[in-house]
Amino acid sequence: MSFSNDRERTLTDVWDWPTRILHWTNAILIITLALLMIGKEGMEILGVEKALRRPVNELHAYIGYIFAFTFSLRIVWAFIGNKYARWADIIPYSKEGRQAIGHNIKWYLSGFKGRAAKAIGHDPLASLFYIALFIVLASQVVTGLLLSGAEFKMFPGSLFTSGLGEEGLEALEGALEEVHEFGFMFIIFFFFAHLAGLVVHEVKEKTGLFSSMIHGRKYFTRDE
Repeated sequence: MSFSNDRERTLTDVWDWPTRILHWTNAILIITLALLMIGKEGMEILGVEKALRRPVNELHAYIGYIFAFTFSLRIVWAFIGNKYARWADIIPYSKEGRQAIGHNIKWYLSGFKGRAAKAIGHDPLASLFYIALFIVLASQVVTGLLLSGAEFKMFPGSLFTSGLGEEGLEALEGALEEVHEFGFMFIIFFFFAHLAGLVVHEVKEKTGLFSSMIHGRKYFTRDE
């Protein structure tokens, strides 16, 4: 399929359906978890009693368990999905990937003169942020499970927290909350950076980056 727009463009299959489903599912879950966390913090600032904040925290924990499952599926799919879903495409370890990172940094600094490096799958420069995001999300899952075990005696976090005394449990919760809140701040930063990058690439490259996560295909000119 092709169409005319300055230069003839053609559709290229990129994202397989499990990648797209997991992308949107995880995005919705992350946004929901973030909103619940903001709501809980807002209630605390307003002086709402802990007993009234507890249902919000519990809902956050239960949705966090769903996210832990779907996030784990995405990690597994990065080993068995199509070539654009795999770690080999996410991690820019090749010489071409490193060169594309340098090219795109120059492209951003030049005020988007010329064209960004062609990326059929993951953009190599953006992938550096994706890798950081994966690490942060993994830490959010681990700390979230442990916090759920400490506060609500939920499995499997309870396996690691049930034997702790009151002082030890309080110290552990404090440390876990610090890591969890840092992860939350990074996710907020990533969300806005991701949106900004999406707008730039949609306007400048016209590859249909946003729509590709719906129907799985990107537009490229025939000479690309």
